[in-house]
Parts: sequence; structure tokens; C-alpha cells
Amino acid sequence: MDAETTRPPVVRLLVAAGAVTAAVLAGAAPAPEGARAAQAPALDSLRLPNTVSGARGRTRLLVGVRSDSRVRLTIQIEDLARKRLVRTIRVTPVRRAGRTYVRIAAVSDRGFQLPGGAYRLRVRARDTKGRLSNELSKSFRLKLKTPRGRFDAYTVPRLKGLRRGLPTQAAGQVVAALAPRGRAVRAGLRKGDVILALNGRRTATPGAMLAARRSLPANREVKVRYVRKGVTTQALITPRPDWTKAPSYGPSLAVITRREPKVFAWAFARVQVQIDSGQLKAAAATLRSWPAGRRKSAPGRLLQGNLRLALGRQNPALSSYNQALAKDRQISAASFGRGIVLSRQERHRLATRAFEVARAADPRSAPAAAFHAYALLRAGDNAGALEAANQAVALDRFYADSHLPRGIALLALERKKEGMIALRRGLLDTADAKRADSLIRAYLEPNDP
Repeated sequence: MDAETTRPPVVRLLVAAGAVTAAVLAGAAPAPEGARAAQAPALDSLRLPNTVSGARGRTRLLVGVRSDSRVRLTIQIEDLARKRLVRTIRVTPVRRAGRTYVRIAAVSDRGFQLPGGAYRLRVRARDTKGRLSNELSKSFRLKLKTPRGRFDAYTVPRLKGLRRGLPTQAAGQVVAALAPRGRAVRAGLRKGDVILALNGRRTATPGAMLAARRSLPANREVKVRYVRKGVTTQALITPRPDWTKAPSYGPSLAVITRREPKVFAWAFARVQVQIDSGQLKAAAATLRSWPAGRRKSAPGRLLQGNLRLALGRQNPALSSYNQALAKDRQISAASFGRGIVLSRQERHRLATRAFEVARAADPRSAPAAAFHAYALLRAGDNAGALEAANQAVALDRFYADSHLPRGIALLALERKKEGMIALRRGLLDTADAKRADSLIRAYLEPNDP
């Protein structure tokens, strides 16, 4: 349950607007009114690091440029070693005058990762009347790091209501399904195993498991410690890169729940996978097919809340989360869901309390700490937001939403240099391009005139 599907609150910052002045040569006649409008647009102040680095398959560029009028940008990337053009990006939306930023994936026009090496980036623009601007260019070096790995097994938390029928009662995350012919299967893992540690990181809580997953390097052996039928053992697994096609667990879980219908954990996993993959009608149908006891249990109410939240039904979702927590106060995901709903409803004080409860139930959850920071920003507690965001970064430095609220909080506290660094880090890490563009417009551009 690691989708990043919730858009964080936006905290508006005040920025001073600059004044543009015109100089008139002594003795010269003033320029006729509208003369400036007849000129071609002008670009300046190209911003791009000398070295762009990132994990293979996840590397992005953040390109900044300043224009004196509203324009559409065209950006090209040239491979200097091969002396050929490898990428052309035509930015369709008209950009306003002033500083603007564009986030670009470091891939070719065919979608392949650009290899490490030397490149040149060129920027030109056309205004709304079709006039072509001057060209700006800058050389940069692309440095690729080890790609992140994917643990190709689907796990569920050992919630109180899911323990019946499981082969072991050890504290950890239960393997509900594995990718057919995947790396986890080859390493010897099987359905029902309880993961105790991954890559040297303990996985006692869902939040800890998420952080451990994100820490995996691709194509390198890592240790997995797990329990099977009361016996603790260890395996070595070599994860695939996370930019490879993600496995589909739905078909496997459909077979598993048919063969072992009495194990609630498998049924729970099947519905959550349906929700995660956007199969909302299928998830609703599966939930309706459950016995009343399962639907009314704490895990059942949690899934109903997740489904209703995905459908945009905020009040019913809040009711379902409340019912889940009435049966089991330790379900961190239900408190987290409450916080998301309350944030969307702009009930910021209640949202901060919900995220506090989520963090208490799962102290290793970076998402709970990060979204607590967002809620505190909306509530006007910038210092508290920075503290929560710092804790999120400490828990999981690979989680984009650890860095984004930290950057926003630092900017609000007038610590601009630190804030811009944190904000850029989060913008480059997040996979949600639409949300990144929104944050660029709200924070990056106003604070980098």
C-alpha cells in the first residue's frame, strides 16, 4: 500500500514582485507605444546543474529559464560523445513571463535511459504570435547511480483481524503472493512466510517495510530474514530494477483465495491489490461477496475506507475509517486515511491529530510523518512541520514526500537556501509529474526569480 495517490496541501508563500524599468537615451525620442510587443521574445538565465545524477531509470533534470514574455518552450538534448540529438521536448502549455521550470526525464525520444556521459541542453521559445526567441545552451554531465530494486512479493501487515489461519504468529509482514518466476520465488520465499528483515532493515511494521523496500539496490544480493512455520531462516535475493515492469499479483491472489478461502489475509490482499491497480468496481464486487463478519471486521472496514477514498467519497470513507479504529485502535493505515480525508476537507487541526495517531501506531512510517508535516503546514505550524518532515527524512530518505514538506517548511521559515535544496530533491524524486508541476508553480518559481 505504497501508492502515492494523495495530493499534499499547498501552503501559499508571499514573494515580492520585481519592477521592470526602461531607460531612454539622452536626446533620443521615446519608443512608440507597443514597440516592445513587436520584438521577438528573449530568454536568459538558464539554470541546470553541471552534473545531473540519479538512480538509473529514475534520473530527471530540472531546467529553469527566464523569459520576458509568455512563450512555449522547446528543449533539446544532444549527446556530445555521439554528436547527435537524442531528445526533443516541446512544452505545450504557454509559460508566463519570468522564471519557469520544466522537469524532464533523462530518457531518449524512444523512452530509453540516457547513458552516463557528456550532453548539451538547448532551449528556445516562441511567443503566442509565433516569434522565435534567442537560443540558450549549457553542457552538463549525466552520472547514473545504482538503480533501485524491487522486492517482487506482495505483503500484508499482521493486523489483529488477519492472524487466523496464518501458519506463524511472528511479528513482521506476511507474504500473500509472489511474482511468478520472480527473484523472490527463486530465493526460496513462499506464501505465508513472515518477513522479519530486508536488506538489514527490520520490517516489524508496514512503515518499516516500505522504507526497507525503497532501500533495495538492484542487481545486488541482499539478505531476507523470514519465519516459516516457526523456524527463522535467511535467503539471498537479487532484486530486479524497479523501472522494469511491475508484477501483477491479481491473478495469483484470485487463485489463492479460491484455494484457501478461510485465510482472511489472502482475501484482504486481493481487495487491496484491486484498489491499488484502479480496479475499483472489481474491489467493490469482491467486498460485497464477503461474509458479513469479514466486511464488519477492522480490516474489512479499512478496505471499505480505502475504496471509498479512491472513489472520492470522503464522508463515507471517513465513517469506514472510524469504524475500523473503533474495533482496532492500532491500525495505522486507518488513522492515516482519516488524516487524508480531513486534510481534503480542510479540517486541518483534526487532520494533524489523525496523523499523530497514525505515527504513534507505526513509528517507522515515513508517510505518516510526512503527511503530518503537510497537515501542520496547513494549520500554520511551520516549525512543527519542519520537525515532522525531518523525522520523515530520517526514516526514509528515498521517499519524495519526506523532502517536499521539509522544503516548503524551510521556505516558510525564511531558510531559503536549505528550502530550495530540499524542494528540488523532492521534485526530482516524485513520480507524480502533474503534482510536481503544481509544486513548481507554487514554490520553486516564486522563490527563484
